[in-house]
Amino acid sequence: MEEEPAALGKRKSPEKPHVTETPSQESASKRRSLARTCVHEVAVPSGYTSIKDESIHGTLSNPVYNGDMAKTYKFELDPFQRVSVACLERNESVLVSAHTSAGKTAVAEYAIAMAFRDKQRVIYTSPLKALSNQKYRELHHEFQDVGLMTGDVTLSPNASCLVMTTEILRGMLYRGSEVLKEVAWVIFDEIHYMKDRERGVVWEESIIFLPPAIKMVFLSATMSNATEFVEWICHLHKQPCHVVYTDFRPTPLQHYVFPMGGSGLYLVVDENEQLREDNFMKLQDSFIKQRPGDLNKSANGKSSGRSAKGGSASGGSDIYKIVKMIMERKFHPVIVFSFSRRECEYHAMSMSKLDFNTQEEKDDVEQVFRNAVLCLNEEDRCLPAIELMLPLLMRGIAVHHSGLLPVIKELVELLFQEGLIKALFATETFAMGLNMPAKTVVFTSVKKWDGDSHRYIGSGEYIQMSGRAGRRGKDERGICIIMIDEQMEMNTLKDMVLGKPAPLVSTFRLSYYSILNLMSRAEGQITAEHVIRNSFHQFQYEKALPDIGKKVSKLEQEAALLDASGEAEVAEYHKLKLEIAQLEKKLMSEITRPERILYYLDPGRLIKVREGSTDWGWGVVVNVVKRPSAGLGALPARGGGYIVDTLLHCSPGSSENGARPKPCPPCPAEKGEMHVVPVQLPLVSALSKIRIFIPPDLRPPEARQSILLAVQELGTRFPQGLPKLNPVTIACTTLTFSTSA
Repeated sequence: MEEEPAALGKRKSPEKPHVTETPSQESASKRRSLARTCVHEVAVPSGYTSIKDESIHGTLSNPVYNGDMAKTYKFELDPFQRVSVACLERNESVLVSAHTSAGKTAVAEYAIAMAFRDKQRVIYTSPLKALSNQKYRELHHEFQDVGLMTGDVTLSPNASCLVMTTEILRGMLYRGSEVLKEVAWVIFDEIHYMKDRERGVVWEESIIFLPPAIKMVFLSATMSNATEFVEWICHLHKQPCHVVYTDFRPTPLQHYVFPMGGSGLYLVVDENEQLREDNFMKLQDSFIKQRPGDLNKSANGKSSGRSAKGGSASGGSDIYKIVKMIMERKFHPVIVFSFSRRECEYHAMSMSKLDFNTQEEKDDVEQVFRNAVLCLNEEDRCLPAIELMLPLLMRGIAVHHSGLLPVIKELVELLFQEGLIKALFATETFAMGLNMPAKTVVFTSVKKWDGDSHRYIGSGEYIQMSGRAGRRGKDERGICIIMIDEQMEMNTLKDMVLGKPAPLVSTFRLSYYSILNLMSRAEGQITAEHVIRNSFHQFQYEKALPDIGKKVSKLEQEAALLDASGEAEVAEYHKLKLEIAQLEKKLMSEITRPERILYYLDPGRLIKVREGSTDWGWGVVVNVVKRPSAGLGALPARGGGYIVDTLLHCSPGSSENGARPKPCPPCPAEKGEMHVVPVQLPLVSALSKIRIFIPPDLRPPEARQSILLAVQELGTRFPQGLPKLNPVTIACTTLTFSTSA
């Protein structure tokens, strides 16, 4: 194996990984033929020599185990599982990257069985308390000698296998816990959680602080830079680290799209992962056929229109129709994913007319519920969060999100596993590792708030949640239903459903918590500089330096070839642009005089609004009133005290009333809402020739959204810009302007 040159003289890159592919095999499904292939790579530190018996363990580049198994399975292991087991038997770290429900847990169980066989201790970490609780129950049933440490609960802390959250492990490492001296293996479940902006640093610090003698098992959803991750582990701990990658999905998925307000499902990606362009075009046509005029009718109660995600009556009826259809066609259990707690609860409550459980199942649910709440105080059992849940659970409906009481979350998980919950309304945290597959998964929206803006969910996020559809050995295929309320680009949908998973990018930062713990450690040998130097963030940065250097050199060469001629023309052009802007400003100040502009401010007129440097774009006039209110902006009453009530495209959560934040336009990639905002005359920067129909009642959200669709359609029809009223038309023929001060 060739050794790559060291980067910047600071570190040596691990040897070039070897790639081996397993032969294709027939799938267990009789209805399809699928090649179960896996890719194996290994990162090896410089100068490392393996001493393993090749007849039993194979080679570093082709691990094959021919010895006695520490654990036997009732089923035949998939190729990626066999290769992973061979890596574990070599006593070497391994990263297993596979789809949800592919069978990564079998690899973790084998590592635990090895530790028990060799009289060693093992730690199993997970990102969530709910996942830790579930893993504890599963592993305790399998191995008995298992403990749990989550911060809320501590059970059997001296057990050979300890299940804990990653934060607990980091705390043990900071304290120098004696337990770690007996540990041979640490299993990191859902390691792709390391890219989380808030908690990702916990995983990095835990890996950095682990003693080199401890071997690690990393379980991850599919990620595109798995090799880079194992190179970091190899560089950090000076030990070989394998990566076993497979994109095999045990149960194929069918992806449907449901247009909100529509009446049908469109199969856009079939079980062979082929995009059905014909169905996608029919989906797009369904939006075009229902014109804004039809939506206006829906606002008046004459027909159903599309609505924004969640919260509206139309959105609720859409969810109701889908869930009812799923139950009628025996596609349950179903998980309905929403991106807010309130939306989960709203959708669950909208199912009040549906009942999915038999009387026998209702009795079982009630008995389990009564037993579960016995651990609570008498007064706590009367809490609304407890009492309101039982009627839902008895009908086979449940809610699962981080805001629920722990006892309720565990109860919901238990009932779902037992098949007593047919429809579960959950946030995306439910998809994080919990082994609770369903037959069908529904997405109430394809956009989520990430702390900065509303964006389309990424391919990795979609894969994680959609992977809950399809139960291995029970369903021939899983079903995913995506609800959308506006036209969607084909490439956007394709990237989300069929795109490659996002790479694992470090979000490492040195927090005050970390610094204080480093200062107070008994050993005092690990400094903040050591942590930064060994972080995955620094590793990725150093690895990218050569490419960045090449780009800088290329740009410098291009800059050297630039011709400096034409600077005078550029300066003159800039000067003219400034003069034009000044003239337009003076012109609009005359146009917006009440005696000139009020005649044209009819309801439905499109006007452009600008507040300082904030461009609101085109809005629609609703009404003009004369009142002393300041309205939007703090300008003096130049407009004669007239206020133009205007429908403007606002950021979600904005409103014209004082109880909510001041209205502001949405970010470029953000899906906004239409609100009536009071605007002073001086803030009107342009008037369009176009007027559109507006419904008499703008209180329903779908009525306001129909106006947004109409404005967006006009923007598509006039790509060069909406036609504006000529100043001559507004009786400005006698005005003269000078650019002088």
